[in-house]
Amino acid sequence: MRRVPPGVLPLGLVLLAWGAQGLFLPNATHWEQLLAKYRQDAPHARARRAISRADREEILMLHNKLRGQVQPAASNMEYMTWDEELERSAASWAQQCLWEHGPSSLLVFVGQNLAVHWGRYRSPAMHVQAWYDEVKDFIFPQPHECSPWCPERCLGPTCAHYTQVVWATTNKMGCAVNTCRRMDVWGSIWENAVYLVCNYSPKGNWIGEAPYKAGPPCSACPPSYGGGCWNNLCYKEETQDRQPETDETNEVETASIPGERYVWEQPRVTRPMKPERTAAGSYMTQVIQCDTKMKDRCQGSTCNRYHCPAGCLHDKTKIFGSLFYESSSSICRAALHHGVLNDTGGLVDVTRNGRKPFFVKSQKHGVESLSKYKPSGSFLVSKVKVQDLDCHTTVAQLCPFEKPMSHCPSSGICRAAVHAGAVVDELGGYVDVMPVDKKKSYAGSLRNGVQSESLSAPGDGKAFRIFAVRQ
Repeated sequence: MRRVPPGVLPLGLVLLAWGAQGLFLPNATHWEQLLAKYRQDAPHARARRAISRADREEILMLHNKLRGQVQPAASNMEYMTWDEELERSAASWAQQCLWEHGPSSLLVFVGQNLAVHWGRYRSPAMHVQAWYDEVKDFIFPQPHECSPWCPERCLGPTCAHYTQVVWATTNKMGCAVNTCRRMDVWGSIWENAVYLVCNYSPKGNWIGEAPYKAGPPCSACPPSYGGGCWNNLCYKEETQDRQPETDETNEVETASIPGERYVWEQPRVTRPMKPERTAAGSYMTQVIQCDTKMKDRCQGSTCNRYHCPAGCLHDKTKIFGSLFYESSSSICRAALHHGVLNDTGGLVDVTRNGRKPFFVKSQKHGVESLSKYKPSGSFLVSKVKVQDLDCHTTVAQLCPFEKPMSHCPSSGICRAAVHAGAVVDELGGYVDVMPVDKKKSYAGSLRNGVQSESLSAPGDGKAFRIFAVRQ
């Protein structure tokens, strides 16, 4: 974790950063032209679909079912339909096997949810349900709170998948599934990863707006629906004749590997022409509870920082070992036992340490651990390291992950943090920096007052990601 000072200058090359996007909205003609490149030039006797008919119908049906049952009820929730161009654009991106949102030119117009897993078969609808289940962390803004912009309150790592799924004015979607032979997911290589990309139009997740209007179902539908209502959704009977489909025109690759792993991600966007406000940041830290166990949480190389709540000292969840803790131990109580945290909670770093033959009990800092005399995976806990930086400090000057230093990223940390929206220029703050493999090219952009540069042929320098820090 790095301390970023105030007064960051709008300069520097940003190799890789995720955050809110502040983009202008071109006219509909440009949108049509952009999507046109995903259309097929001529009909084929046997088209290869990006998703099976059954999966497509299940995804669409589940979206509409979930949209119709939101609480509080929605007065303007529109029925969602499948869009062939959005499906093709999703397929084009899924085939890139890049665990990031894109392409940037399309994200000006569409919303996007991503998910990836490997292992036993998982219906794409499982990911859709998981996106919606973020509702448990979302606090719906009341009308009196929106004056004029609504507060954004999410108690979990993200609620952006949920809000895109239930964004009232989003009425078209298209998804694609692609099996990636090798996919880099936050620094971990997944074999035969099943990658799901869903594109939405018109896009949602405008910061400062509620996802829908609360009120009696269908009481505030747009006039174009003519008063139609179906399962609490604004609905208009379609009159177009559709071409019949068969399973032969719906071929999709599948993977079959033991075990499983899955991840969801979503970008945030800001609507132009509104007062600037701090964008919701991406976080490297995972928020956990006192009873969260290491074996149930960490499934990838980025599972190394957690935020523990207060009050874990008297929790009953067991921990095993001393110094090296067995993987079924509570992360937060292991941190208390080792003296990394006190009962007020906070941040803890975790390092997986392979299998150990046994674990010995001890009592430290008011927490008693247990013994376990059989081989099992282990982990270590440590305090989160904080370093003070100035506006000119680069990752290359601090980079411990690879030598020689010429292999480290050369972008300024603080400028990249402002560009990514992880900190505000006038205030400074804390950020997390995670090194990742370099990209083939880097596209420059102007964001949050910082102009980054493009780089088409990078040398040996690595890339890095910037995260805001949960306080």
